[in-house]
Amino acid sequence: MNNKELAQIIVKNLGGEGNIASLTNCITRLRINLKSRNNVNLEAIKGYDEVLSVIDQGTIQIVLGPGKVTKVANEIHETTRINVDVEGEDDDSEFDLAEDTKASYKAKQTSRFQQLFRHIGNIFVPIVPGLVASGLMLGIANLISNMANAGMIEEAVLESDWYMLLQSIGGLLFGSLGVFVGINTAREFGGTMVLGGIAGLLIYAPVLDDISTLSLFGLDLSISSGLGGLLGAIIAAYLFTKIEKFVRNRVHDSLDLILTPLITVMVGSLATIVVIQPIAGILMDGITWFLVDVMLEAGGIFGGFILSATFLPLVTVGMHQGLIPVHLELIEQFGSTTLLPILAMAGGGQVGAMIAIYLKTKSKRLKNTVASVTPVGFLGIGEPLIYGVTLPLGRPFITASLGAGFGGAFLSLFNVGAITVGPSGLVMIPLIADNNYLLYVIGLVISYIGGFTLTYLFGFKEEMVYKLYGETPAQNDTAQPKREAAAAKEDNDDTIIKSPLTGELHPLNELTDEVFANELVGRGIAIYPTEGKLYAPAAGTVSTVYPTGHAVGITTGNGAEILLHIGLDTVDIKEKVFDLHVAQDDEVKAGQLLCTFDIDAIKDKGYDIASPVVITNSNNYEAITPVTEKHVEAGGKLLEVK
Repeated sequence: MNNKELAQIIVKNLGGEGNIASLTNCITRLRINLKSRNNVNLEAIKGYDEVLSVIDQGTIQIVLGPGKVTKVANEIHETTRINVDVEGEDDDSEFDLAEDTKASYKAKQTSRFQQLFRHIGNIFVPIVPGLVASGLMLGIANLISNMANAGMIEEAVLESDWYMLLQSIGGLLFGSLGVFVGINTAREFGGTMVLGGIAGLLIYAPVLDDISTLSLFGLDLSISSGLGGLLGAIIAAYLFTKIEKFVRNRVHDSLDLILTPLITVMVGSLATIVVIQPIAGILMDGITWFLVDVMLEAGGIFGGFILSATFLPLVTVGMHQGLIPVHLELIEQFGSTTLLPILAMAGGGQVGAMIAIYLKTKSKRLKNTVASVTPVGFLGIGEPLIYGVTLPLGRPFITASLGAGFGGAFLSLFNVGAITVGPSGLVMIPLIADNNYLLYVIGLVISYIGGFTLTYLFGFKEEMVYKLYGETPAQNDTAQPKREAAAAKEDNDDTIIKSPLTGELHPLNELTDEVFANELVGRGIAIYPTEGKLYAPAAGTVSTVYPTGHAVGITTGNGAEILLHIGLDTVDIKEKVFDLHVAQDDEVKAGQLLCTFDIDAIKDKGYDIASPVVITNSNNYEAITPVTEKHVEAGGKLLEVK
């Protein structure tokens, strides 16, 4: 019977997928909570040879053994809609880790100021793919134009239909951006999207330039198209939403469809033209003055350094999306935004930090993480780098940001601008204005070097790795070098399994856990540890490791598969009482520290500290015999396998 068939049989005899409230994959068994006991046939499940045991203690445990249980759990997940909570599955997706870290930081954004920028982010994020596509198309058109003006290609290409079509399609979104911003604003605040779109259209309505002066209560008001920019579109759409809700709550249902949109558009339009546009215009002028006149022109290289170095902290609190209308306003006023390339240097600092961490760390898993996320960093996608590595580590995030500042300072010297909004990193090159491509690349390289140098010298230490994976460098355990040396001097006979723990010995049949007591997952012995340190019982490869830390599997050079399980049912402990020092597929030496754990905390939570040490492929051996009685020291001889 294959794993898929077994998965289907298990689900069927548990009453079907609709009857399964939760399913957890532990290291040896499936743990299932059911909604109802109707139509449940545990005896049928027990009857299959692949099922080692079925335990019913409220939570149903179906024991399949290490390895097998994960494969069956995966089949259940793939063939049903059941979400399998894999306790301790070593997640290979570093992008998932980045997303989890990102979510945790976003969840901490609770102030009104942060909530405001979260709303702005929700308005602009859905537009970003369009901005990237449109920006790159305009960038390519810009590159073609520069090549033609430099005599590298025929100038006639600028008059071709294909070139004009490329330029026109690239500019479509930017010409209609107010509409999309208005629609998304209305959706964000619970209004009717088309009314929000009208608010965005109104800000950029050409008729405002035709009228130019509006008389109201004896006053002549100057009006113009585009005044207030996208900030005005957001405020106007928000006002439309508030008016709509106010009116809808006060008119009869029969008149709602007619009166609510009519009053919303009439009152909202008047308020937008008379009040919102002038105020938003003043705000945008103030922001532009501060960033251009104060930070870049007066601040010079120091302003460029500060802007680049502080941009990523803005990203972590969601405030960076609020700069999109600022970039577009700068492009509207000056033809390009010098702010965008300077801020793009922040991603370069992260890339440099990644290279430094890769060269310094001894952690195989961290190296794999860095190798998997760094390529997208070169392309201007920084979130996997930030949330997956530097921000969780802490100090590398700071050194990467400071290193990026040097690239920003360089660009500020030469006023390197971008003709439109788009991606950063190397992909931004076509967007650079006035043929300043080389200067932009030099700035990017400087940010790489800055992030690398500061992180390599000051930003990363190996002991930081535990913040990501719970791994602690071997040198943190002062006794470990001596223990490994002693293990190396011991009898090298690979039939001897050394003790991973210090403590008292008991036979497996004394344990309260039926799975281990009946040797369903293998023969071995139980240790009641007196010291909270778990060591490798033999040289080999870490074949199974649970991030919860409660269980580790080692496969030795001669093929013995050793399961080390700290306590009984400790997979259910939600608090952090285990600290793993190794990762999946790590090569370990006999006596190497694998995990530290809090014995008292485990006992205080009511768990049995008895820790089985079993050979899960016991059928491959004629005899598995305890060598020591009663008490054993970590590193001492424990089992002999023949």
